[in-house]
Amino acid sequence: MRSPLIDDVNSFVGRLRFQHLAVLMTAELFLLGIAFPDATELTGDVLLFLLLAPLQFFNRYVGLKLSGERPRLITLYRHIFTIILLLWLLWELAPFGLGADPGIHVMVYAALTAVSGIVLVRIVYKIWTIPSINSDVLFGIIICYATVIVVGFELHAINHQLQPGAYNFLPDMKHHSQLLFLSMGSTTTLGGPITVNNTTAQLINYFQAYLSQLFLVVFVSRMIGLHTGSNEA
Repeated sequence: MRSPLIDDVNSFVGRLRFQHLAVLMTAELFLLGIAFPDATELTGDVLLFLLLAPLQFFNRYVGLKLSGERPRLITLYRHIFTIILLLWLLWELAPFGLGADPGIHVMVYAALTAVSGIVLVRIVYKIWTIPSINSDVLFGIIICYATVIVVGFELHAINHQLQPGAYNFLPDMKHHSQLLFLSMGSTTTLGGPITVNNTTAQLINYFQAYLSQLFLVVFVSRMIGLHTGSNEA
């Protein structure tokens, strides 16, 4: 027998639309960018597991729902991410852990990256096949652009965990804030204040810059075409 709480949550999620997810994604970017303490400190743990991590999970969940993903995959994602999040929490708060092992961080970021990629592809396809311009198209584009920034951040975070010397961090800013700054700079092709020292980080930057420009050119052309076609009709 299903819990009434689960039914209430599913009903609430079912009422969310693209404009709501666009706001939630913007909030996620803001939280990733602010300089709250790193997850190796108690305050950072509290903010991470009570605010940022649940928001990241919820955003991917809503994204899968809105993109029309199969219910079985959505349920599988919910179970897998819950298990990973619990393992991460236990490892961070356990006296023997103290955030020393990067493996759990890599696993969490890899799971987020995989689901973010699925959401991005599904929403891009849904927007591309839509017959006319509406609010879903406009907010869907915002979601896709924000997702590219988040995916870049997650890839940089994985690379940082595996190769800590890959980035020349500034001394007065938290690392996660600088990684988001780098991802946003690569996506907008404006650059950032930190430099990279290995090929993997460079490839992530190239991938983001290329994908973001391709995304802008293709989708702006698509929107102009849809708008012109609707006016002629």
